[in-house]
Amino acid sequence: MTKEEIQEIATRTADEVIERIQGVPELGLHIAEHEAVGSARVIDTAKAQNPDIPCKCFAFEEGQYCWKPGYLGLISSKKNPEQMATCVVTVPASPGAQKRFAELKGAMSEAHQEYEKEGGGLPGWWEKTGQKLAEKGIAL
Repeated sequence: MTKEEIQEIATRTADEVIERIQGVPELGLHIAEHEAVGSARVIDTAKAQNPDIPCKCFAFEEGQYCWKPGYLGLISSKKNPEQMATCVVTVPASPGAQKRFAELKGAMSEAHQEYEKEGGGLPGWWEKTGQKLAEKGIAL
């Protein structure tokens, strides 16, 4: 092994340990975008299209969900197969990702339904989302 390969493995391992200790804080933002628009948005084309940048993925309800630098939001195998094609390299997300996704998605979906009944703009949806998360004791 080269020094670069050893360094890469060490860096990945350290990142994984930190992620497991801290949870998946960035996942909340990606889930919110996914719930709001149903897909991920490309915010850095070079990173999003780079096949060497791995996607962090987890399974949920017969689908695969991933996030990757260059995207804002989750990539879904069901809703966004064309985006999923950019996930040439995948690594498993931390063990808490699936649980956090289920909790946040549930609360945000409820908020979305209430917001649609009341008819409001995006600020109203965010307000409802905050209320639902607080009711359920979920920190974003």
